[in-house]
Amino acid sequence: MPTHWTIKRLRYVVEFPNKGEVRGLPLDTTVSFVPMEAVGEYGGLLLDQVRSIEEVLNSYTFFRDGDVIVAKITPCFENGKGALAQGLENGIGFGTTELHVLRAGAEILPRYLFYLTLGEHFRKLGTAEMYGASGQKRVPERFLQNLRHPLPPLDEQRAIAAFLDRETARIDELIAGIAIAETASGVMAKMARLLKEYRSALITAAVTGQIDVRGEVAA
Repeated sequence: MPTHWTIKRLRYVVEFPNKGEVRGLPLDTTVSFVPMEAVGEYGGLLLDQVRSIEEVLNSYTFFRDGDVIVAKITPCFENGKGALAQGLENGIGFGTTELHVLRAGAEILPRYLFYLTLGEHFRKLGTAEMYGASGQKRVPERFLQNLRHPLPPLDEQRAIAAFLDRETARIDELIAGIAIAETASGVMAKMARLLKEYRSALITAAVTGQIDVRGEVAA
């Protein structure tokens, strides 16, 4: 880890929002509704469902534009299901109760926080903390609160996020091409799996300071 980075527990740099923020809104206010199947692996939300706050307030998980959502249940957590919420109806979303919600504070950028949750390190540690019966194991919120993670200055967070935006887009394009060309031999499927592993490793290296991306972003 670079010497000018710090290490902090997530609970000191993120917030865990609650529904009290929206309880005063009119009950007919429309919001995005996000079931688990609408949450992509390694980012992306399908925002094709809208509900009124009255329908979702008491039974679903609340989040806003700019919040990072992370699947808590197996195997969704291990598979990288999560997203940076953007483009929500009236800036508000409600989703499955199997989501954790993180809101970036002043010391961490939302997009950097999103990538932090996609790294191998984050996923492996979270998996080790899961509790519950087989097939229904979940990552507890205390894992998120207590996780110690390297934290670079904001300008480097911005550079890392921009670098990962570019590089993961390239990898995702290759994976999409493989999916189209996949054959019964399984060779293409293996290539796609290796690319996904590389993407996860690259994210981990960037958010833990193992690679310096500051000069590469401008390239």
